[in-house]
Amino acid sequence: MKPKVSIIVPTREGIEDIKRMLNSIRRLNLQDKVEVLIIDSNSSASTIQTIKSFGFPTFVQTGNTSKGEARNIGIQKAKADIIVNTDSDVKILEGWYEALLQSMEYCDIVAGYAPDPKDRQLPRVPIFVDGQDITYPCCNIAHKRKVFNDVGLYDVTQNLPEDIEFNYRCVKKGYVLHYNPKMKLYHHQRSTKKGFLKQAFWNGEARYELDNIHPEFKHSHQHGVSAKSMVRLGVGFFGYTLGRYLKSKGENIWKEDDKTGEKDD
Repeated sequence: MKPKVSIIVPTREGIEDIKRMLNSIRRLNLQDKVEVLIIDSNSSASTIQTIKSFGFPTFVQTGNTSKGEARNIGIQKAKADIIVNTDSDVKILEGWYEALLQSMEYCDIVAGYAPDPKDRQLPRVPIFVDGQDITYPCCNIAHKRKVFNDVGLYDVTQNLPEDIEFNYRCVKKGYVLHYNPKMKLYHHQRSTKKGFLKQAFWNGEARYELDNIHPEFKHSHQHGVSAKSMVRLGVGFFGYTLGRYLKSKGENIWKEDDKTGEKDD
């Protein structure tokens, strides 16, 4: 029987995160309702054995891939018409699946709520394009297959946040990015100051890459006036400036934590 939903999970190591995520699916008895694709990038034999011991995930081993590349592999292998992208460090909560299906009755793209286990969400700096916030991340977002058929896959040719770039292309194609807070899961996000600043820096450098690919992106409207958002913007600006400098020198830099195995969050 063809599943209604395929869940794509890029991973490398992080076995405790993976076990928590798979246990949350099993606890909610979703393993018979959804297809779970673990797209693995060179995990150890013990990690692979643990994943396979759960019985229900479809395990796909790749080479040394980024998250964007792993997501594209998963999309191409997924069997369902609803494709969810998430991360290995999440815990799916009761009601998530039902909220997802409810939203998909009337929309093509829906993003869910992804706070940490204490119900705190790392503040985003929204970027508005044609009146829509395109900063919904890939840890809790679903698309109908026809969206990928129409828009294409994630762009992994540059050092950029593939989720924001893809959201941008979706909006430009006329799609609406819906948000359903009842589609909720816990995301074990960056909690250290070092992790926060590192993420902000690379977000800034990636914004430069986005501007290069889509020049009209420079005119998108941003909001964010909290102190934490201002810190993020400041560090991000430094990353943006470095990106321009290295590009002028002919450098092509790739952030290491875009690899699926980097444990900084």
